[in-house]
Amino acid sequence: MEKNEIAAIGSNDLVILFNAVGIRTFQTDDVALVDRTIFDLANENYKIIYISEDIYEKIPDVIEKYNNRTFPILIPIPTTEEGKGIGLKKIKENVEKAIGFDIF
Repeated sequence: MEKNEIAAIGSNDLVILFNAVGIRTFQTDDVALVDRTIFDLANENYKIIYISEDIYEKIPDVIEKYNNRTFPILIPIPTTEEGKGIGLKKIKENVEKAIGFDIF
């Protein structure tokens, strides 16, 4: 993938680490700004947008808008050592939707 096809959005310094591997980052915890940023990135043909779990759980309406689109793919990333399990839950939901039952 090209460098401009992946972005990361988060509320803490963790997302800044994505800069080290050439991923464009946005540091915010403002839900309205996150919604606008995702909209802009989608219009710029970004394929993958990583979102910190703390923000991901605050924007279910935004996630729903992009659920039925091929791109961008919105991926939650844990921002603490424990994580909240949102990413795994999303994977389980997608697998269940794809094959018709929960294999986990």
